[in-house]
Amino acid sequence: DLTGKELTRFGRSYSRQFIRALPTRSMADIHIRHIKEGLLGAMCAKEQMKAEIQGETPGSNKVGGPLAIRACYLGVGDDWEDINGIYGGLQNSWTTGEAEDWIHSGTTLMGGDAGSAVRIGENAVHVIYGLSSIHASPKIEGVQFTIDGKLKPMLQCGWAQKHAMGHTQRIKELDNAIILREDTTFLAKVFISGAFGAQDALVDDFPVLYGVSYVKEPAMRLLDPVDADTWVGTTYEIVHTT
Repeated sequence: DLTGKELTRFGRSYSRQFIRALPTRSMADIHIRHIKEGLLGAMCAKEQMKAEIQGETPGSNKVGGPLAIRACYLGVGDDWEDINGIYGGLQNSWTTGEAEDWIHSGTTLMGGDAGSAVRIGENAVHVIYGLSSIHASPKIEGVQFTIDGKLKPMLQCGWAQKHAMGHTQRIKELDNAIILREDTTFLAKVFISGAFGAQDALVDDFPVLYGVSYVKEPAMRLLDPVDADTWVGTTYEIVHTT
């Protein structure tokens, strides 16, 4: 369990980052509805990392969190817009009409096999309760996860994201949060309709995991993900290839 001091830090940090900072009430409400799952993630992180939860600016070797889920913590790339990194440097926009790897071991940052899952390290816990698009014109119809080798039902993003007229950010909320912790294997694929035509510079969308992360402080000192050549290994223990 968290101490009273940790609960106070959690509440203040969660409110400041994920409720009061958001431009619309509907966006903040998603975080409010899932605050208990975010708190459960904090409890898992404390038990897993054997360190105190200290918010967004933790002390040496403490646990940072709750934090926005950073793309590099799952091996995606520099940020959630790094399509080139997702494809291992081979192309800059999505291929349409077939399932495409999104979160996998074959990214430029991970340097593993395309289509293989990533494995969460001992110094990271992620709580996912939504899928967002930060593109002005979302195109992804569906996302599908494989967790610990089990293929999960496809999540239809198109309805939530393409029809959210007037919102500054399109969000597909999940029924229940997904918690990724040490040794969980995780693979995510996306599907974009072939109606958008062949892969070219126009077929862009930037999917984002909506939720919170908890990460051990040493990894939070790294500003540039490209310099983090030990993400995939034992130095920071954030994420591994499979």
